[in-house]
Formats: sequence, C-alpha cells, structure tokens
Amino acid sequence: MKKIPFLLIAIALIAQGCMSTKFQASWKTPDFEEKAYSQVLVWGLSDNVANRSTVEDEVTHFLNLKGITTHSGADILPYDRKIIPKDQEVIKQKLIAKGYDAVLTIGLKDIKEETHYVQGTGYYNPMSYGYYGSFYGYNSYMYGSVYQPGYYSSTEYIYLETNVWDVESGKLIWSGQSKSTGQGSVDKTANAYARAVVTELIKEGILVPTK
Repeated sequence: MKKIPFLLIAIALIAQGCMSTKFQASWKTPDFEEKAYSQVLVWGLSDNVANRSTVEDEVTHFLNLKGITTHSGADILPYDRKIIPKDQEVIKQKLIAKGYDAVLTIGLKDIKEETHYVQGTGYYNPMSYGYYGSFYGYNSYMYGSVYQPGYYSSTEYIYLETNVWDVESGKLIWSGQSKSTGQGSVDKTANAYARAVVTELIKEGILVPTK
C-alpha cells in the first residue's frame, strides 16, 4: 500500500480554492495599429457599486504599475451610472475634455455553477504482518492512510467581457471574454481578473507599458 502524504492532500484542497482567471477568447480590430494611449478610463458596467468599484480599482492599480496612466470610473463617474448622458457626442466631449483617449469597459456576461467529482483517496492492498512490525507501527501508518470517499464539488465561474474603445473614433479596438473562479471574496476575484486582463492587453499590444 502506498501511503498518500497528508500534506499533498492539503495542498490540493487549498489549490482548489485559489482564485484564477483565464481569457478564453479575444478579438482585435483588423486594422489595429499599436498606439500608446495617454490616459485610460476603466468603466465597470454594473449597478453593484461596491463590486464595480473594487474591480475598477484593481485594474486601474495594475495598469498604473505598468506606467499606463489610468483612472477608475469610481473616481470621476456618478455612483448611479444611469444618469450619465445618453448622447454619445456629449460623452465623447466630456472624455476628451478630461484627457481620456481610451476607455476600458468591464461587463458581467454570465455566472455558472459547475459540478465535478473529486476522486477518493487510498486503496486496499493487504500486507504481511512483518511490513508493519507491530500494532504500533500499523496504527501510525494507517492513521493517515485510511480511505477517504469521493464526493461531488461545485465551483462557481464568473464570465466577464472586457472591451477597449478608442475615444476619438468611438471604435471597438479589442474585446475579450474571461472565466474566473468565484469561490473566494470579491477582492480576490477582482485581483486575479485585473492581473490577467492587464497581462492580456499588454501581450496583445493594445496598451503599451512604459515601465
């Protein structure tokens, strides 16, 4: 019988609770030309003020770390985004007046719960008495090696759509869909998403770091 170290099981369980975000698909305008945007506004499309502000702030933080001047929508936009003028030209002029040449929007596309089976641990393989040496050896050996039954576990996944818009032309420059695990706090999920989206945007050449 092969003993399964308890530490490895613990690490596996902890890993299941770690926050992660991966981009599943992305699109870039065919006529895209790399451009160093001077100031980016991060705009969360949600009525949940607290969650929206958390995500905006995290993305803003990591973009600024890369030397990309960025502001959170929470800093300059009203809490009730519904009162923002609907006239596109009015919005455009306000953004230009404040020095923004790109807007990064974040919208919730879906939340899904997926169920999967976690295999049990341990198996039976009779050994001779001499393998354990005595009752005491057997007791200490088996204490951490007894069979643990399998079980079903559910994981919540959050799907976000991220778009980057050019302020002057109003054109969509880049769009991506990400999948994040939602097992932890909003802060941890937002942090994982922000790291992933900043990495993706720089890798695609959409935003150019100066640091």
